[in-house]
Amino acid sequence: MLRAVLATLMISAAARAGDRTIEAIRTTPDAPLADSPAMAPAVAMPQGASRSPAAFDNKKDDSSRLVHVGAMIGVGVPRPVGAEIYLRVTDFFFAGVSYSDFPSFVADPLLSAAGVKNGSTVVTLGQFDAFDADLRLFPFAGSFFLGSSFGRQVLRGAVTEQTALGPQTGTVDLTTIYATPRLGYLWTFGSGITVGMDMGVQLKLSADTHVALPNGATQDMKDNAQKLADLGASYPLPSFHLRLGWQY
Repeated sequence: MLRAVLATLMISAAARAGDRTIEAIRTTPDAPLADSPAMAPAVAMPQGASRSPAAFDNKKDDSSRLVHVGAMIGVGVPRPVGAEIYLRVTDFFFAGVSYSDFPSFVADPLLSAAGVKNGSTVVTLGQFDAFDADLRLFPFAGSFFLGSSFGRQVLRGAVTEQTALGPQTGTVDLTTIYATPRLGYLWTFGSGITVGMDMGVQLKLSADTHVALPNGATQDMKDNAQKLADLGASYPLPSFHLRLGWQY
């Protein structure tokens, strides 16, 4: 009988202890639940990974470099074809060197337009080219620029006249130092392609002219030789160019 009473008392005590444990869990607001997101295991980051947004940035854009190297070809006046290599430093400064030429296949129309080819003389233009140093400033760090080039132009030609004693030839050799203030635009696209347009005026700083004519040269020969010299020495000259190139 005593054993039965003791067993009943033990079962009752155990039941009351279980009820208190359940009630404590229910009344504790901060108690985490097993299926709560807070109890979810943390996902390990790969070794060397960074949570900084910089880790997901693309490769640094080439346009952020301080110095760019480029090359362009172009057409224009007063010499129809040209090529240039340059350095662009930051977004504000540009320095380049260029070469321009007046090829022979367009020389005859020029001489005819200038009135040099007339009478009994034959005029040939052997050389009409120039080298330039080019400086440009981009005041707004964009496409628009102001600048000037400083160049050396060489013109060499010959005047040949038929006479009763055979042909006689005179030569013209002209070297000109000049400056060309200009303004324009130079656009650079993402792939590095550059497109440019500029206009200005070519101003003579100095000129060295040598005209050599044979003895007994006719007035027609003298006039044509002088016209050829004036062709390279007459200033100011308009300057206009369209350019296409690539920049790295």
